[in-house]
Amino acid sequence: MKIWNVKSVSLVLAAAVVTVSGSVSGPVAQAAGEQVEVWITTSDPNTEPAVGLSPSARLSRIANKNFSTSGDAADYTITVNEGTTYQQMDGFGVSLTDSSAWLLNYKLDANKRAEVMEKLFGQSGIGMSVLRQPLGSSDFTWSAYTYADTANDTALNNFTIGRDQAYIIPMVKAAIAKNPSIKVFASPWSAPAWMKYSNTLNGGKLKAEHYGTYANYFKKYIQAYQGQGIPIYAVTVQNEPLYEPTHYPSMGMNTQDEIGFIGDYLGPTLRNAGINTKIIAFDHNYLDWNFPNTVITNLKNAGKGQYVNGSAFHHYDSGDGSQMTSLHNAHPDKDVWFTEGGFGNWNDPQNGTSQGIDNMMNEFINITRNWSKTIILWNAALDQKDGPALIGENSGNKGMITIQNSDNRNDAPENQVTYKKQYYLLGHFSKFVVPGAYRIASNTGSEIKDVAFRNPDGSKVVVAYNSSASARKVKIQWGSQNFTVTIPGKSAMTYKWYGTVS
Repeated sequence: MKIWNVKSVSLVLAAAVVTVSGSVSGPVAQAAGEQVEVWITTSDPNTEPAVGLSPSARLSRIANKNFSTSGDAADYTITVNEGTTYQQMDGFGVSLTDSSAWLLNYKLDANKRAEVMEKLFGQSGIGMSVLRQPLGSSDFTWSAYTYADTANDTALNNFTIGRDQAYIIPMVKAAIAKNPSIKVFASPWSAPAWMKYSNTLNGGKLKAEHYGTYANYFKKYIQAYQGQGIPIYAVTVQNEPLYEPTHYPSMGMNTQDEIGFIGDYLGPTLRNAGINTKIIAFDHNYLDWNFPNTVITNLKNAGKGQYVNGSAFHHYDSGDGSQMTSLHNAHPDKDVWFTEGGFGNWNDPQNGTSQGIDNMMNEFINITRNWSKTIILWNAALDQKDGPALIGENSGNKGMITIQNSDNRNDAPENQVTYKKQYYLLGHFSKFVVPGAYRIASNTGSEIKDVAFRNPDGSKVVVAYNSSASARKVKIQWGSQNFTVTIPGKSAMTYKWYGTVS
């Protein structure tokens, strides 16, 4: 990793750093020369002494910029155009899986837990605004369960969310208390075993005679969570319907299964109960985008298109996210969400920090530039052995934060939390782009990648990433005004300002 020359980045790093906990200023009325907040994350701690950042440039606020009608020469110009808008954002967030909630609830004391929840969801932290919650157990849980484990209970008389009430629901409520605008998505990994041909949670398909029962299962879940003060904004029909692992809960659903379940059972059941929770198809990888295209097309052709609100995607294949744009173009009246992005040894190398930031920032910008209303990462927290989880220890999966777990390591210090790159890099979006914001037009390049937004209060946000190994001088052009800034190599920046175009 190159050590940056101080002179080459002096324009960017001229002021003392304010950490992620620093406040974000409100709007200031100005006719011209609007002030711009500048926040930075660098890729390699070895560069920090050379550029004057201490102790670490991790979502750190540096010297403000000001727009001007005259500008310096630059290597690259980002032109922001508020006149062209794209998707309206629901937000950025994470999953409070069983594993994450257990660690937060039992491995942190009350003071540390409050501190962590503020950093994750609060205004002085990164303000995450969406959650995706497993509907029952996933692969990251102590033990497999559903809410209706009593065999052949077709009336669902024994349905209960009691398993969630000990620590999952309290952690979801704690997140909502920090950010009341949070939207909660829910996704099942499996129907109860007795509803499936396989009679097991791990793999198999839903029995035809239990489609109606399973639709009522969704209804009861939404109502039960609503009763706990947690509205369910959306449900996906099945997590990863094309993948049936046998070592943790899963269930296969093909396009015909989803078409029938949504159109004939889940949609009517929820609407007849007065439930307006969104229903989302697919919830799987980019390259299989024709799956939701087929589901949505067939539901529309059958006069049941009102029951499906769009489709959800994951990133566990070699797709580049443009498949979300393909689906949007096929069905511009339906929405697109990115609902799970896990990071670990396979896509965030521990021995190459620049590779990790490069991958994440390229993905985050790409996801939002391809019509997704969300970026939802996977586990909010895991322990030092990537658990607790049904898939076993040391799986290579990493949480947004690591919480030391003394249960699997006798010398693990209590109350110790480590914030990973996921936290800081998603924070470049979630801290500044609020629910209801619209993505607006901006050009992006091969080296300098970016995406722009306009918040409901009129503030503008640009997130930029220099994928080059060398510093680049970048001009942000907004109407007749611009400012220039130098972005160190492999570094992310967020710019935020108010005002109207002159």
